[in-house]
Amino acid sequence: MNITERRQRSKRTWDGRSPWNTIFDEAYRYVLPNRKPGGVGKTKAPSQMIYDMTGPNSYVHFAGELQRLVFPPGTVIPIETGPLIATRLSDTERKAWDMQLSNLAHLIYPFFQAGGFDNAMHEFCLDLGVSNAYILPLKGPSIEEPLKFVCIPQDEVAVEWDGWGRLALASWKREMKRHQILSSWPKGKFSPEFRKEIATKPNDPFIVYQDFARMDDRWEFAVYLEKEEDLIATDTMRTQPLAVGRMTVVPGEDYARGPVLFALPTIKTQNKAQELALRSAAIQMLGLWAYRAGGTFNPDTVRLGPGEFWAMQSTGGIMGPDVQRLDQPGGRLEIARMVIANGQQQIRDALLDTRINDDGGTPASASEIAVRMRQNSNTYVGSYGRLNNDVLPVVMPRAMEILKDWRLLPDLMVFNQLLATFSVPSPMAMATKADQLEAITNFMQLVEAVEALPHAGREVSKPRFYDRARKAMMVDPSIVTTEAEKEAFDKQATEQQLAAQMGEMANRAAPQLAQGLMDGGQPA
Repeated sequence: MNITERRQRSKRTWDGRSPWNTIFDEAYRYVLPNRKPGGVGKTKAPSQMIYDMTGPNSYVHFAGELQRLVFPPGTVIPIETGPLIATRLSDTERKAWDMQLSNLAHLIYPFFQAGGFDNAMHEFCLDLGVSNAYILPLKGPSIEEPLKFVCIPQDEVAVEWDGWGRLALASWKREMKRHQILSSWPKGKFSPEFRKEIATKPNDPFIVYQDFARMDDRWEFAVYLEKEEDLIATDTMRTQPLAVGRMTVVPGEDYARGPVLFALPTIKTQNKAQELALRSAAIQMLGLWAYRAGGTFNPDTVRLGPGEFWAMQSTGGIMGPDVQRLDQPGGRLEIARMVIANGQQQIRDALLDTRINDDGGTPASASEIAVRMRQNSNTYVGSYGRLNNDVLPVVMPRAMEILKDWRLLPDLMVFNQLLATFSVPSPMAMATKADQLEAITNFMQLVEAVEALPHAGREVSKPRFYDRARKAMMVDPSIVTTEAEKEAFDKQATEQQLAAQMGEMANRAAPQLAQGLMDGGQPA
C-alpha cells in the first residue's frame, strides 16, 4: 500500500469519527473540566460554569473503581491452559502445563511493573468512562527499560473495524515538533529540507500519523507526515500492537458509549439545578430591592453591606419609603435540595460511585457490600466481559513479542483464547464466577450429606473439585502442590506418625521399666 492509499484510508477513518467529536468534548467539559487547555497561540473555552461537583468527583472515582474491579494494580496476570488444549490433556498433564504457564506469567510480571502498566491502566480507565480507550505496549529504549506502556488519548485515535467486528485500522494522529519527530525516528526517511531546518526551526509543529493496519496474519505499522511525500518508517508485527477497550457498544457503531454519556443529560440538568439553587440562595441572602426615583437615592453610588450609611433626604411619607425590600427573606430551599439530591444519586449510580458515607452511624456490613458488588456485576457483566476479552489477550502477546525481541523470553508462542487464557484475578471477575463456585460447593455438600462421609469420594473427585474451585476463585496455580511435593508430604506425615506411635509406646512402657530398675531386676 503506497502513501497515497494510506492517506485516503486514514482520512475516511477520521471522517467517520468526526460526528462523535462534539459529543465527547461536551462529556469531558462536564466531568473533566479544562481538559487539554490551550497552549501557545491557541485558545480553548475554559470550563468556568461548573456548579455541581458530583459529575467530576464520581468520574474520577469511576476510573479508580474500574481499575480496582477489572485491572487491580500490582496483580500478576495469570496464564492458564485454554479450553481446546485442556480437552486433549489428562488432569496431570494439564496441571503441569498450568504450572509452566504460571511460571511464565511470573517471569513477565516484573517488566509490567517497571513499564508503568498500572499507571497507564488508570489513564485507560479514565477514557473508558466516555468512550474507547487505547493502551499501546512499546519497545523500550534500552535493555534496562525493555518495555513501556502508553495510554493514547482517545481524541487522537480513529479506528476502523472489518466486517467481522475485528480491529482493521487504528490511526494515531498527533501534533509533534520537528525535533521530537527526528528524535523519535532518528533513522527515518525525511526530505533534505526537513533535516536542514532542524537547526533554525526545531519547534515547527507538524501533524504526524501513525497507522496500525491488519494485513492477514500480521500487522503493518507506518509513520508519515500530513504534508510529506514519503513514509518516515515502517515495521511489521506478528501480534496486534494496540488494545482497544470498550464498555457498552451499540451494534454497528465503531465507538463505545461510556457511563458518562448515559449520565450526561442528568449531569447537565444537575449542573443547571445547582446554578439556580445558588442564585436563589444569593437572592435570599442579599434580597431584591426597589427604590423610588425621586432623586434622593442613587443605587450606582451606594454600597450594599453591613454597617453602610446611605445619604437620603427622606425615608417615608405619602409615597412610602424611598428604599424597600421586595422579597421575603428566609425562603425555603427544600424542594431544590430534594431535586439536587435525587440527581446526584442518579449520577453516582451510573458512574459506579457506591461509596458509603462515613456519617458516624453503623457501618455497612460485609453482606451489604457483597450485595452491592453482585448488583454491579449483574448490571455491567457484558461490559466487564468485553474488557477482559479486548485488553489482556492483546496486551500480553504484544508485550511477550517485545520481550522476545530483547531475547528476554524464549520463542514466542501462538496465543488465542482456545490455546491459552488470560484472566486477572480481580474482584469483579470473582463476583462473576461466584455463581459457579456456589454451585459446585452446594453439590459437594449435598453429596456429603446424602452419602456417608467415607463414601463421598466415590461420587465426587476431590482433586477435580479442588481444581474447579481454584479456577472459580481465580487462585494462582502455583499455589497447588506438585506430585513430588505430595509424595514428600505423605512421606513426612508417615514418618511423623511412626515417631508419634513410638513415643506413645515408650510412654506406656516407662512405668514397667522404672519398676524393674527399682526391683534390681532386668527390665521387662
